[in-house]
Amino acid sequence: MLVISAIDRLGDGVTPSMLAASENMRSSNLAAVLRELEASGLIIRTQDALDRRKVRVQLTDAGRHVLQLSRQRRDDWLMAAMMACLTGEEREQLIDAGELLERLAAYSDFASIDKENRL
Repeated sequence: MLVISAIDRLGDGVTPSMLAASENMRSSNLAAVLRELEASGLIIRTQDALDRRKVRVQLTDAGRHVLQLSRQRRDDWLMAAMMACLTGEEREQLIDAGELLERLAAYSDFASIDKENRL
């Protein structure tokens, strides 16, 4: 699901090297995952029209459906957990915190921080 989500996030036509960089995966590991996804009919790989050495990856309709189902299950679980475990005030706090977490998740300049300052 990590790779399927990344393809969706980065857009159809993403290259395997872009996926590997985005998900911090070794290219050999990613290649194995892409083979499995393609064999399952969840992605298709095509040669780049301008540079035949490059491969582009995109989700199939089945891949989009699997991603949608996964997201729906996750959302259903989260809603059920929130309703069962949190008060109304706590749910509001969580929603507010979610906005802050989205901003943090969008931060992509981690490579510029020197190794001594990393958590």
